[in-house]
Amino acid sequence: MRLFFASMLALSVGLYATYDKFVKGAAAPEDQAEKLKVQKKKFREEFEELEKRIEKATTQAEKKGIIAEARELSTLTAEKIRKIAEDDPKSEAAFEVATFTMSQLVRYGASGPDVDKILGIVTEHHLNNPKVKDLLLTAGGAGPAGEKFLQTAGEKSPSKEVRGISLYLLGMSYSEQADEANEKAAAALTAKAIDFLSRAAKESPETKLGDETIAMAVEGEIKSLKTLSVGSPAPELLGTELRDQKKQSLAGFKGSVVLIDVWATWCPPCRAMIPHEREMVKRYEGKPFKLVSVSVDEKKETLAKFLEKEPMPWIHWWDEGEENPVVKTLKVRGYPTLFLIDAKGVIRRKWTGSPEPEVLDKAVEDLVKEASAKS
Repeated sequence: MRLFFASMLALSVGLYATYDKFVKGAAAPEDQAEKLKVQKKKFREEFEELEKRIEKATTQAEKKGIIAEARELSTLTAEKIRKIAEDDPKSEAAFEVATFTMSQLVRYGASGPDVDKILGIVTEHHLNNPKVKDLLLTAGGAGPAGEKFLQTAGEKSPSKEVRGISLYLLGMSYSEQADEANEKAAAALTAKAIDFLSRAAKESPETKLGDETIAMAVEGEIKSLKTLSVGSPAPELLGTELRDQKKQSLAGFKGSVVLIDVWATWCPPCRAMIPHEREMVKRYEGKPFKLVSVSVDEKKETLAKFLEKEPMPWIHWWDEGEENPVVKTLKVRGYPTLFLIDAKGVIRRKWTGSPEPEVLDKAVEDLVKEASAKS
């Protein structure tokens, strides 16, 4: 509590705060806000120490350990500030707890029941807060509770804009989940994605998402879902081979399993995949398998110099960096993005981000065996 000018006044305010908390059931607003301020400061100080340690880390194992510590710190902080929010869930401080949780803690790996309860407080008490829109973009990273929050906001928010954005983000979440799923699950997730995207365009067509309206964005996403989803025939692709500058078509690889990896030399997760990809190419030498790397590096010379130092003995397509028609056709949103195409030219798996090596190996192995049995 704050210090006041006289002891009697301090006593009377202290008694009022106690009455407010235990009789009315709510914490004094300044007390609640001060507690949150302390926890935010503590988190930032401890997180800065972790950042310094990760900069000094010399091994991958050491870095992974520090990242795990960051996730634990974020999750423990969520527990502490959840209790602060519950002192008075209707207060502005409770909403600030949610803002900090979604903008900082979830971003650094916080998850679990405390994050779920914090989102539940927003759902129950703060859907009419104009600032709730700021929580929408990160809600998708909060797992099932985040999806529930977006669905409730999409149905019950008094703001047409919030309803439209929530439904759009739900559709995009299901779209991304479909990318990671097997063919059967992907079909169901794709249908859900199209449903929510269509509802978003109907609910709030003119709401802006960057340079586009929701209606414009949904049109492109639904087209992409129908043509690039798992189980769909791969689109026509024509790439330029870096070394001889000859055009190659995806159709020309029919009969082989094709793994397309859209990447860049400046992308750390992309570079981290290279040793495993090298092993994969060696393992499937003489078998119906092709690895095609599509670089989005701005300059062709950058890629060529990188390949001189880092052996990558497989097919490389380069054509105008991110303006590459292949990249545009595949609607790539992040790097690396991988498409696994079977010997018949059908998309069987997609990954945005690096898949676990064992997951990638299993998916490729199954399709190569399938192709080898039919050849």
